[in-house]
Amino acid sequence: MQHPRVTAVVVAHNGSAFLSATLAALGAQEHPADFVIGVDAGSTDDSASILQLELPVGSPVVGAPSRAGFGAAVRVGLAELPERRPPVEGSEAAHEWLWLLHDDSAPEPQALEELLLAVERAPSVTVAGSKQVEWGNRRKLVDVGLSISRWAERLTLIDVDELDQGQYDSRSDVFAVNSAGMLIRRDVWELLEGFDPALPGTGDDVDFCWRNRLAGHRVVVVPSAVIRHASSRTHPTVAHRAARKAEVYLRLKHSTLWKVPFLAVGAVIGGFGRLVLGLLAKDPGYGFSQLFASVSAVLRPVDLFRSRRRATRTRKLPRNTVRALRTSRREVWSHRRSVIDAFSAEGHLSEAVIGDEQSAYIPSGDAAEDFSSLAAPSRTWIGVGAIAATVVLAAVSLVGLHRLIGAPALAGGALLPVSASMVDIWNNASSWWIPLGFGMAGHGDPFGYVLWLLAALGFGNGNVVLVTLVLLALPLAGLSAWFASGALTWSRGLRVWAAFFWAAVPALQVAVGSGRLGALLVHLLLPLAGLALIRAVGGARAPQPGSHPHAPGVAPAASSPYAIAFEDDDAYARRRPVEVLLKPGISGVPSWTAAATAGLLLAAITAAAPSLLPLTVVGVLTAAVLLRRRAKTLWWSLLPALALFVPFIASTTDQLRAVLADPGVPVPFEAAALWQQLLGYPVAYDPTAALAALPFLPEGPWALAASLLVGGPTLLLAAAALFLPGRGTAVARGLWVLGLAALLLSTALSFVAVSEGSSALITPFTGPLVSVLMLSMAGAALVGADKALSAHQTGIARKARADASAPRRRTGPALVAAAVVLGIGPAVSLGLWAIPTPVETTAVALSGDTASTDSLATDSLTNDNLEPSANAGTRFGADLLLAPSAERTLPATAADRGNSAERTKSLVLNVDGSNNVSAALMRSGGTTLDQLSQIYSARGLYGPLGSAELRADDEATAAIRSTVAVIVAGTGYDPRQELSQLGVGFIVLQQSDTAAEVLAGQIDAVPGLVAVGNTNSGWLWRVVPGTGSDGAVTTADTTSLENTAGARVRIIDAEGTTVEVVDSGPTSVSTIIPAGDDQRSLVLAERSDAGWRATLDGVALTPRTTEWSQEFELPADGGRLEVTYVTAWEPWAGIGTAVIIGLTVLLAIPMPSRPRFVRTYPGRRGTPATVVPQPAGADATAPDDQPADSPAEPARSTVAASSTGSAGERPANDTSILTARGRS
Repeated sequence: MQHPRVTAVVVAHNGSAFLSATLAALGAQEHPADFVIGVDAGSTDDSASILQLELPVGSPVVGAPSRAGFGAAVRVGLAELPERRPPVEGSEAAHEWLWLLHDDSAPEPQALEELLLAVERAPSVTVAGSKQVEWGNRRKLVDVGLSISRWAERLTLIDVDELDQGQYDSRSDVFAVNSAGMLIRRDVWELLEGFDPALPGTGDDVDFCWRNRLAGHRVVVVPSAVIRHASSRTHPTVAHRAARKAEVYLRLKHSTLWKVPFLAVGAVIGGFGRLVLGLLAKDPGYGFSQLFASVSAVLRPVDLFRSRRRATRTRKLPRNTVRALRTSRREVWSHRRSVIDAFSAEGHLSEAVIGDEQSAYIPSGDAAEDFSSLAAPSRTWIGVGAIAATVVLAAVSLVGLHRLIGAPALAGGALLPVSASMVDIWNNASSWWIPLGFGMAGHGDPFGYVLWLLAALGFGNGNVVLVTLVLLALPLAGLSAWFASGALTWSRGLRVWAAFFWAAVPALQVAVGSGRLGALLVHLLLPLAGLALIRAVGGARAPQPGSHPHAPGVAPAASSPYAIAFEDDDAYARRRPVEVLLKPGISGVPSWTAAATAGLLLAAITAAAPSLLPLTVVGVLTAAVLLRRRAKTLWWSLLPALALFVPFIASTTDQLRAVLADPGVPVPFEAAALWQQLLGYPVAYDPTAALAALPFLPEGPWALAASLLVGGPTLLLAAAALFLPGRGTAVARGLWVLGLAALLLSTALSFVAVSEGSSALITPFTGPLVSVLMLSMAGAALVGADKALSAHQTGIARKARADASAPRRRTGPALVAAAVVLGIGPAVSLGLWAIPTPVETTAVALSGDTASTDSLATDSLTNDNLEPSANAGTRFGADLLLAPSAERTLPATAADRGNSAERTKSLVLNVDGSNNVSAALMRSGGTTLDQLSQIYSARGLYGPLGSAELRADDEATAAIRSTVAVIVAGTGYDPRQELSQLGVGFIVLQQSDTAAEVLAGQIDAVPGLVAVGNTNSGWLWRVVPGTGSDGAVTTADTTSLENTAGARVRIIDAEGTTVEVVDSGPTSVSTIIPAGDDQRSLVLAERSDAGWRATLDGVALTPRTTEWSQEFELPADGGRLEVTYVTAWEPWAGIGTAVIIGLTVLLAIPMPSRPRFVRTYPGRRGTPATVVPQPAGADATAPDDQPADSPAEPARSTVAASSTGSAGERPANDTSILTARGRS
């Protein structure tokens, strides 16, 4: 019998840490290889030098491309062997064998000998593999042969941390073996043309063994041949992606031809399914990698054709021959359940993972310090403070806003009622045509989606939700601050103070009083968004271990405010070790759920206050750069906001100032000085003025004193946090940077005009930026107060250690004084706001998008009629401008016609005491909050952001200006033709004062207008259609054409006479029209724009140029008329936004999860901290080793190591496991 000749091929790629041991093990074989070839695959370390120096003398070392893969590197190495004639099975080549080794696969001394014995006993075996065990632990298995599922999924069927107890030593024939240590007969290698170049990594061994079996040969694993393999060097996400790509490719390669298209489609669908599973498992990186891998595997038709052709040439057996060696579905699911069962139901790692040797019983001694742990824990539920604060704030809110209780809707200031239909709200938010006045091209405001969500909370009644939101703004603000403060402190008192302070910030009071719903929502959501961002990077404080930090058997965490009290205390070192479970969101563990939640909150915040968008983007990106790997989740928090704003910005690229405008009716204001903003005031006030709520006080700068009491203590405490010793300085610095950035942005935006007022240009409201500033100061103040409490507790502990009989008071005069100083600010702010003023503020509650000019108005959107009555003092800009309003702001007759198929518009007039008339075109039941548009409000301005100029009236604006002039002038001119072109069917005069009565008398005399009467919404006139050339109203005019006045869409003849009124929707038209005369036209009472499209029975109509309205040439034939407004962005932007928001919602859904990290605390009297062993190279910093000035990064946790590397990583050699440990 001829002696087999073995050629060993060692392939190295950046494996210098393992390569020397592998080469030493190769040289120590009891049956040495006859020839060794070294291949360096583009290593950037010392692998090539190690191969040259440590391989046997005369062994060639060649180089191969780094991206070519293992199979290509082997082919390059085998090129060094002498060329032979084409292999023939049974020739001398059958006695030549190739032994393939990775740089991190060290064989045991008997490995090669055992492999050769196996192939000698069974000549039909042409591929033999080894048992793979962990590199650093000979007892832990990696694989003993490989298998596949019915979907070509590579399986090892080895449980997590499964120990080698000989349970698999009887295995022989397997589907495939690992390429590390694979022994291959050379003639078979050459007949099969080696590994498939299309599979350069994962899956190449499975494919080769698959083709080997279909060629009529056997594949066996030899358990007595053992190889130590470092299988966890590849990053888990990369390993998952490569495994999925290989799985899909193998499925397509080895299936029958007719199944390939169906399998390809199924693979892509399966990729989307895995994406959803990844999001549910809170691992979007895994989900996206699976989707991209599925798509990339399918999009390789040329490679697939070549691979299938190569496999067909060597196949001698039917494809179903290997079916018996596949793993059944039942076995696959059983294996996955066993992996999950490796962790207990409570989320603890099993003892097999942790190991018993790390824990030991330590008896309790009779030291005096032991009594410190017997302090009675607090029996009060932690949420009592939150409930008490909510009740008190709710009472204060109801007292201050008692006039609004029971209102069906609210109007005034920047607020209007919202549409009664959720469908209308959604259409206004998603439409690319703004349905205001004459209409305008542009996407709906992102804030419209927020209004839709609010309406959904009220089951379709958005006005009830808005009234409730305003009435409960204070308690809701306090509750959100209470929840958020838990990420920075454990002190219940400080959390209650945070609730009252945040509810008392003047920016909230100004937002409530002036009806700025966006600023109100920002104030409510900012603390929650901050909490979510902190948890997204794992920066939140771990939950308090027990009801009290000194509870028996519980040591305070390193980030606890009480931890300092024990750092110098022997009692702390003597405590029994406690295992602490760390979950995503705390102690440095990032949380995808929190990141997605932060994304949704930031989307709502930026939609409510677009001026915060630049600060949000810059702030999140800066945090991502500074925190690096801990901030890997932060990028997702920007996606929802960008998904909302990208379509909006794309529709107004020529007017970017509109992006910064506030939602709602533009209201003029005077921004507060910077020092006043630092105290929490967004609107300027006179510091020397008296207080409107306390008029009996003597003269003096009471406004200045009150403002200093409100914001001064918090500002000083926030500044002290930068200098007080202890943990939290880095957090305080970051919060100060954020606050100063908000202050800087507020200054910059004061030069950016976003709308036109009667006497001045309107800039973005400073309230949201002041809220960001005050949130930063409140957070820094909490850090400073927490430091002070920790120092106080340290002093108590030291006194107790010096004198065991000394009293241990938790409070003292200093703490009481500090509490009084901190509490007086919220008390003063809330008291001054809630106390009714002797002279009530007069506010005109507007129900439309009105604007006043010196004489006549255009269809712009401003509200300048906000003059508070004369007052002896100041209310710091918090005058209540809101008033109860009807949900429908137009008279019922006009509203019904506006909602009918005719879509009649109403011309709403207002007159002030100076006889200045303002006018606005309103649709449906009146202009609503969801109809308002940032783009529309900014349309009157142009020029650079910092130097806006007024734009001249366009033809549409000039048309309404001239029409209103005719109506109010009383000249006797008949304006019906102009009103018909405008689509106006009703005139409404809203005020009921003397000036309005005079104007009403003038309008009564206008030809073509018939007075309906005085309604709850103002005086109403109906526009009567007429045909007489002299303007007289005929009988035919009032009967046969009763419903033709003021239609949105009309058909006119060549002379401009209306011959047909066309049914219309709010924006589009879809109806049947009859045949008519030639040269007729279709007219829309909308601004002309290139985006309008009209078809008749599918044939496009030709647009016609007119003065301002949109017209189309209409043929004489009748048929189905379709009119829509379309843009190139609309379909793609809608799909993209829906996908991003949908995925974010899916990722934000909280799911039960198991903690991934374990940390234990020091034992007794200097005993080293008992920790779970970490993998090589992991950060072993103990919890108490964290620098004192960096609390932003919680103490690093030790990681429970397994055979797969770091905790939470799925074994790279087994693609059947979606996740080995829970994620959040």
